[in-house]
Amino acid sequence: MSLSDDLAPLSVLDVDGAEVPLAALWRDRPVVLVFIRHFG
Repeated sequence: MSLSDDLAPLSVLDVDGAEVPLAALWRDRPVVLVFIRHFG
């Protein structure tokens, strides 16, 4: 199993607060995901 297979069922919030499945982000094209944690 690949990392993309592991991440595909997870969701993130878009700028409007709606849940978007991660798999939808790379369905049509390659994508670079960057996760930033805000401290403070």
